[in-house]
Amino acid sequence: MSSLHGPGPWPPHAMDLPDEPPRQDDGRVHMPSVVMDGVRTHHFGFTSDLDTVREVAELLRERAPYERLHDRLADARALEFCDELVRELARRELSRRQVYEAGRWLAEYGTRREAVKIGIVLVGASGDERDRELLLLLGTLEEFTLYAVVALLRTQPPRERERAVFELARRVTGWGRIHAVERLEGSDDPEVKAWLLREGFRNRVMDEYLAPLAATTGDLYSALLDPEPDDALVDGAGGILAALTRGEGGPTTGISAYGEAVPALARYADLVTTREATLQRLDHLLAIRRDLRRSPEHWAPGDVAALRRRYADVLAQPRWAELALAGVADPEGADFSRAQRCASALGLPILPQVVARLRADACDVFAWQGLTRLAEPEALAALAEELLPLDDLANGPGDRVIGEHHEMALEIVVKALESHPGAGLPLIRAALRNRRVPVRRGAVRALRAWQESRASWARPEPGARPEAPELRAEAAAWVRAAHAVEPDGQLREDMQAFLIEHKQR
Repeated sequence: MSSLHGPGPWPPHAMDLPDEPPRQDDGRVHMPSVVMDGVRTHHFGFTSDLDTVREVAELLRERAPYERLHDRLADARALEFCDELVRELARRELSRRQVYEAGRWLAEYGTRREAVKIGIVLVGASGDERDRELLLLLGTLEEFTLYAVVALLRTQPPRERERAVFELARRVTGWGRIHAVERLEGSDDPEVKAWLLREGFRNRVMDEYLAPLAATTGDLYSALLDPEPDDALVDGAGGILAALTRGEGGPTTGISAYGEAVPALARYADLVTTREATLQRLDHLLAIRRDLRRSPEHWAPGDVAALRRRYADVLAQPRWAELALAGVADPEGADFSRAQRCASALGLPILPQVVARLRADACDVFAWQGLTRLAEPEALAALAEELLPLDDLANGPGDRVIGEHHEMALEIVVKALESHPGAGLPLIRAALRNRRVPVRRGAVRALRAWQESRASWARPEPGARPEAPELRAEAAAWVRAAHAVEPDGQLREDMQAFLIEHKQR
């Protein structure tokens, strides 16, 4: 991949590994192992797999064939025993060379990801600075970044460790970047600090994970005091401050733990006031303004009031509303979604623009979400019936995927119809027959809400207007048909409950 795409970051398809399990086509959320490793290291503890530790250590002691060792590791979870394995090998005083050769073989020739991870761990425990390029190469694959970062810290000379981690951090953009940047905390390298403030905190998971580290290690407030900070720094500061305000009560410490938050927020507002208006800056300003409404309790009330006034004054400049409206004027514009978000936050009327966007791209899930807040239920349902391929979406539980974004749009619209009995019956019917469990569940939830409302389900149709009992009977027939083939136990029970309630009424 490095010969095709350079040192990294590599495109998403280059991250595919040969042992990627086939996706279960049932519409459920399937969490990749790289995500599982990231979530478990940041949010959950786990018990070490000591049985695997002992077995692997014994295979290494016996000098078992590497293929046998590889097969034993293939279905293990490296995260659950890698640290304990290193300690066990040290206790057994295995030859460093013996451990290294096994690790290099697994890392270079392994065909299963968990075996390769342990190979990297063994190289980290027994290798030296000559393994730098191998570890950087493997670490560019997000699946292995965590293990490669730790191995680099263990194998590289003290003066080179941080630079090696810094190089790897720039090669990755997802969980790998989070793992690598976290090892740069406390750096006093000017290049590292500058990168953290402008780019290093950004990642494809959540900027909230790295924003606190970037603000402190990068010394954000001091950097903003530069009389003429560059645009990249101003935009990075906006991203960091917005992530800090969003992150309050989230996965990391948030704005309350950043000691220089108040002056940094004030300085950022001053800088943006005189800079070019861009959608990115408007997005940051709106995020900060929104979350200042729930500012930390330990902030002085006067500071909070002053910040709120300052951000309100900045956003009152007409240029921001003009910018947002210009952004939604082109229904095919690349920045339409961001412009839509900004215009909505500013309270601007953009219903025609969102409808135009969906006519240009009916797969825009964010536009559908926005439309649920802008359009009347009947108009929302009518547009969805017109634009969504309902026959294709009625593809049956467990069938092949036909337009995942269309399915998400259908789920969003059906949920919005819960409090509007009778609206969008064709959508409900298609949703009941969709392959994804959440879509089918949404249809049942809407029907049960309608049933409990005791309101008429009738809605104007060309020609005759059916009576409510007829519509209820038709919907019940759809649910009976769905119930007969429903593979999800809980949803099948929900369908049965609807049918019992229908019969009782």
